Amino acid sequence: MRRVFDELVKTEGVLGGLLVGRDGLVIQTMMIEEEDAEVLGALAANMFDTIARTTQRLGIGGLNDTIIEAKNGTLLMCSAADQVVIAICQQPMRLGEVRLAMLKVAKLVEKEFEN
Repeated sequence: MRRVFDELVKTEGVLGGLLVGRDGLVIQTMMIEEEDAEVLGALAANMFDTIARTTQRLGIGGLNDTIIEAKNGTLLMCSAADQVVIAICQQPMRLGEVRLAMLKVAKLVEKEFEN
């Protein structure tokens, strides 16, 4: 599988990224230690699933993406086929640029896993 994160790493403020299955298993990482990636992947997939179930329950449809802002950084997650793309960011960052890069990554992932 080609590197899907090339566009994302060029985006200001992006520290790293993950591609994980909905079950939390890491498929690909970028700039994240393997040990940290396993834990982050599992936690992030769980969060994404919880938020997705919440949006369904509220009747507003399936979850496309979510942004979690914390004191020292931001976690962005978006759906890509049966996977979740995760970006870890720090300030300064341009949220719109990161989201556009995430959408490009999601489209690449969907093409890769089409078959």
